[in-house]
Amino acid sequence: MRLRALRLRWPEWLIGAGGVVLLAAMLMLPWYTLTLSSHPPGPIFLVSKQVDGWNGLATSHWLLLLTVIVALAATILQAQRRAPALPVTFAVFAALLGGLSTIWLVVRVLIDPPGGRGIGGWIGLLGAAAISYGGYASVRMEGIARVDAPTEIPTIEVAELPTG
Repeated sequence: MRLRALRLRWPEWLIGAGGVVLLAAMLMLPWYTLTLSSHPPGPIFLVSKQVDGWNGLATSHWLLLLTVIVALAATILQAQRRAPALPVTFAVFAALLGGLSTIWLVVRVLIDPPGGRGIGGWIGLLGAAAISYGGYASVRMEGIARVDAPTEIPTIEVAELPTG
């Protein structure tokens, strides 16, 4: 089956963009600034180190990675298939995992960061919220893509019956 971008509605575009943003923020942007210190014997030195989301989140980076994979799968399946069964299922999973990731990132970025906050955590939080809202909106939206709609409805001509 071919990928057709015309099958994607705005919620699927939002899910896919949120997945790409979350992945990029997790791997390329600093999330936290940690202060490391040397140990005695000798003088104590303090060094600041910036940590990205993959290395800064001990085990929860697996939740974020699963969320990204499901978000990208939902977008690809919607672009690939006419039947709604798999795309809708993955949109539901994207909404649930995006919601869990959003809640977890609110805790780790807003409430209890392990060090100084970096821009990556804020952008990752935005990406997770976009996945969650896009999944919710995709499930709520009815109808099929214009590309998959029937072009013309066949009609039958009714002939007049002879009177008499």
